[in-house]
Amino acid sequence: MEQHRSKSIVQEKSFRFAVDIVTYARRHQNDRINLVLTRQLLRSGTSVGANIEEALGGQSRKDFVAKLAIAVKEARETGYWLRLIRETQPHNTQELTCLLTECDALKTMLNSIILTTRSTLAATDSRLQLKPNNSELKTQNSELPRL
Repeated sequence: MEQHRSKSIVQEKSFRFAVDIVTYARRHQNDRINLVLTRQLLRSGTSVGANIEEALGGQSRKDFVAKLAIAVKEARETGYWLRLIRETQPHNTQELTCLLTECDALKTMLNSIILTTRSTLAATDSRLQLKPNNSELKTQNSELPRL
């Protein structure tokens, strides 16, 4: 039986953001230029959440950080497409501004998570370096003279 796992805030926000991007793209693919721009927006905007999901399944903290960094890059690209569409289609300004605000909030959250995780990793690494070197294994026969 599968256990219910609660979703993180960033996981839920990124999923809602992807839904909003899909909804926007469906409504605005009415000509060739819009089609190209909204497809780019759709790819990068939905990729943010997919990369967060990948990060949550990461094999290590370093893997987690690397995948979140990719999510931030995708969010930055999404912001670019949203700004470009807003500038070239002024009739959608309010909706695009809301999407940009969501995108910026995701970038802020992701960057904060990355910085916190990197800080934790650095602290863990420094503690490991401070431990005495126990490279010699002690056994029952460790009292035997060395040759």
